[in-house]
Amino acid sequence: MALIKEMLNHLNGEVKLISTYYDDISPCIDCRYCWQNQGCSIKDEMQEVYRLLDEVDNIILASPLYFSELTGKLLSFASRFQSFYVSRTIRKDSNFKLKNKNGVLIITGGGDGDPESAIERANIILRQINAKLIGKVLSLKTNNIPAKEDYEALGQARELALRLNHYSDIITR
Repeated sequence: MALIKEMLNHLNGEVKLISTYYDDISPCIDCRYCWQNQGCSIKDEMQEVYRLLDEVDNIILASPLYFSELTGKLLSFASRFQSFYVSRTIRKDSNFKLKNKNGVLIITGGGDGDPESAIERANIILRQINAKLIGKVLSLKTNNIPAKEDYEALGQARELALRLNHYSDIITR
């Protein structure tokens, strides 16, 4: 959260924080409703996320590493983007198009794991929501140096926030 807070301190505009831990968002249950219909059969807080994904300019995807992977909660949340995949590939809905967005990835990890597979997974998630990765912040070895004391990562978070502001200014002009 230290890195997220650093970004929030420097971001302009409205920010909506979605917590995969605390928000009421269920994982995909493979009911295949989306194979025949637009949207998802599960009516929970994900409905707001779907709406936001067509409005926002920027996405910040953040996760600690657990066994060198994104958290299970984040992966369960991302499973709900299955309806986007189905719209594009199974239903071949030519009207389906999410707004282009910029994406930033924040990953922290305390152990000796390698973040590469988590970064690959995050890139897949970002592609599903039509977000282009413009930068990432990694704070690894947090067992030794907490993210709130990782001044290099804090600086990268600040710089990426300013970069997102710049891209948003270009989009709204």
